[in-house]
This record gives sequence, structure tokens and C-alpha cells, in this order.
Amino acid sequence: MKTRLVFGMGFFAMACFAGAQSAPAPEWRARLREAVRRAASQNPELTAMESRIEASRRRVPQAAVLPDPEIEFGIKDIPPANPSFSRDDFTMEMVAARQRFPGFGKRALEVRSAQAEFESMQAEHARHVAEIAAEVADSFFHLAELDRRIAVAGKTYRRLSDAVVSARERYRVGKGAQADVLRADLEKTALEDRLASLKAARRSEAARWNALQNLPADLAVAGVEIAPDIESWIAPTPVPSQEMLLRQAEEQSPSVAAAAAALRRAEERLEQARLERRPDWTLSGYYARREKFEDLAGLSVSFSLPWVHPRRLEERCAERQAELEAARADLAVARNILRRDVDQAYAELVKNREQARFYRESILPQAEITYRAASEAYAVGSIDFLTYIRAATDLDTYEAESGERDTGIGRAIALLQKASGLPLIEGTPAAGGNHVEK
Repeated sequence: MKTRLVFGMGFFAMACFAGAQSAPAPEWRARLREAVRRAASQNPELTAMESRIEASRRRVPQAAVLPDPEIEFGIKDIPPANPSFSRDDFTMEMVAARQRFPGFGKRALEVRSAQAEFESMQAEHARHVAEIAAEVADSFFHLAELDRRIAVAGKTYRRLSDAVVSARERYRVGKGAQADVLRADLEKTALEDRLASLKAARRSEAARWNALQNLPADLAVAGVEIAPDIESWIAPTPVPSQEMLLRQAEEQSPSVAAAAAALRRAEERLEQARLERRPDWTLSGYYARREKFEDLAGLSVSFSLPWVHPRRLEERCAERQAELEAARADLAVARNILRRDVDQAYAELVKNREQARFYRESILPQAEITYRAASEAYAVGSIDFLTYIRAATDLDTYEAESGERDTGIGRAIALLQKASGLPLIEGTPAAGGNHVEK
């Protein structure tokens, strides 16, 4: 009998464990993932950026092509006093062609400069995509926080309504003071004002949520209810340690990649300024037909003389050198900002993790016990009305703040994605390629 009992208990425990392991994903996870996907494919800012990237990509092959050739048609040496095509042996009908050839190495530098600009815009776009996805997640969890506060305020309103009934009943039988009734009514009125503010804030946040997805701003947004353990669902993989995350961000951050590409472009532009000392060459040829005389043809080569104005070349090099120094500083700034923002966002995540656990395991249970004890004590006249009301409003405050800490974990992960540029939130598109729907 004991053996069967032990076996049954073990089987039941394993079944519970298997059920916990295969628990279905919460509904809000799919909703958030779909919102991120919609924002990445329909957000007009991303649409505009991808069009600019396409324009930049088209500039790369253009830089490798020679300048347009020129063809000239004309009539030369016509006697103005008595025009004729045949009287003078200098009169001729002419066609000429010219082609300019940039100095050696100039076209290759143009291609590398255009390619660096294209790569910079691609990296900037990857950063923008990660930011938009993070903004969607932040808005989603802010809506969840506001919905939680509204729900808690609604429960508190019902508690205060019960308190008003109790205060009036005690006053009717001579056991309570009229001030208790008035105070209860005042607390209800103040709570109605707070509820109105919360609902207005939710409408504002709903407009932001819709705008990020390119939806009508006034579109109704269903309520958002988040379970306490959200970190295991929001990210496709667990958020790594701060040191590992910072190392990954420094290696893969789109912001740093964009600044590095801008630095390469500045280097190419400085080299272009130096190569301006090399002359450009122009090859020309013509063919001339004469009416009664022999036709003529000619070929010539010309070149520019950039060294004639050395001051202009020196100033151009100085200008590009200053741009290069600025680009180096911008890269250092991008790395500093990355480290600062990642540290701040990770500190926010750790804070919300610890506070959410503290509220869930300690503060909320104590506040609930305090409220129940105050409610029972007030019913038998052991405490005054203000103590009872304070216990009710404290429970309201702690429940709302607990919800803020829970959703704060999601908002901190969104902030961490925005700071690092890494796809930490499920549904965030991978870097590279087009994401918008044509």
C-alpha cells in the first residue's frame, strides 16, 4: 500500500513537472510578437529609411563609371560677309567627341567612399529597426502597467465604497463620527480623479502604440494583462550577463558599426582630397567634312592643372582632415554612449527584478494581511477610521507598484535592446535586408 502511494505521488509530481515544462505560451507573447512584426513591416519611418538605403546602394555602381562622353556637332569657318559652304577651303562641317578620364585611383576611391556611406546607412537602419521594436515593447508594457493600475484602483474604489457603507452604518447607530463618512467620500472622489487621469494616460499610450504600427491613432486597444514571470517569455533567449551583453554589443552594435563606416568614408574622402593633385585627362577627336576640299580629322589629349591653385588643395585636405578627426571622435562617442546606456539599462533591469521579487514575496503579503486585520479591527471598533482607510490605500499603492515592477522588467529589456541594438525581444527582425512591405 505504501509502495503504491509513493509511486502515485511520484507519478503525480512528474506529471506536474511535465505540465509546467510544457505550459503554453501566454497570449500576450504572441500579441507582442505580432505587433513588433507589424511595426517593422509598416512603420513609415522604416519605409523612408529603406528607400534611402536603396538610393545609397544605387550610388555605388555609379561611382565606378566614367563621366559621360561628349559629342559636338558644328560648322566652322563660314565667311560672315557672304556665307558659303564651298567658297572657302577652311569651311567645314565637323563632328567631335570627348571623353574625360579621372586621375589614376580617383574612381576606385569614389567607389569605396560610396560603399562606406551605404554600409553606414545600413547599420543605422539596423539600429532604427531595433529601436522601433523596443519602442513597441515599451509601449506594450506601459499599457499593461496602466491597465494594472486601473484595475487596482477599481478594486480600491469598491473597498472604499464598502468603507463608506460601514462608516454610515456606524454613524447611524452612534458608534462612528460624521467626519469618518466625509473622509470616506473624499477618498472616493480623489480616487475617481486618479482613475480619470489613468484612463487619459492610457488613451495617450494607446495612440503611441497604434502610431508605431502605422495604425489609426484612435483605434481601440484591448486590455493588456501580464503574468508576473515575463522575462522568460519576452526574450527568445535569456538575457546574458552584463559583461557578456556589453561585449556582444561592442562587437555587433549597429550604432558603432555606423560610426565605423562613417570613419572609413572620412578616410576615403581625405585620400580623395590628396588625389586631387593628380590631373584629369581628356581625350578628344574630330572629323571635318569640306565641300570641295579634302576632309580633315584630328586627335588631341588635354589635362587639368590642379597644382596651379595649391592653396585650394591645401584647404581641401585640411577640411577633410578635420572631418576625419570628427569621425574618429564620433566613433569614440558611440562606444561611450553604448557602454553608458547598456550599464544604465542593465541596472534598471536588475533593480526591477529584485523589487518585483521583493514585492511579490514580502511587501504584498504583508500589505494584504495588514488590510484584512484593519478591516476586521474597524468592524469591531478597535481602530479608528483613518487607520482603516490608510491600510486600504496602502494596499492599493503596493499592488500598483508591484505591477509597475513586473512590467518594468519588460520595459527594461526594451531599453536594453534600444541601448545595445541587439535583438533581445522576440520578433525583432535580424539586421540586414528589407523589412517593410512594398
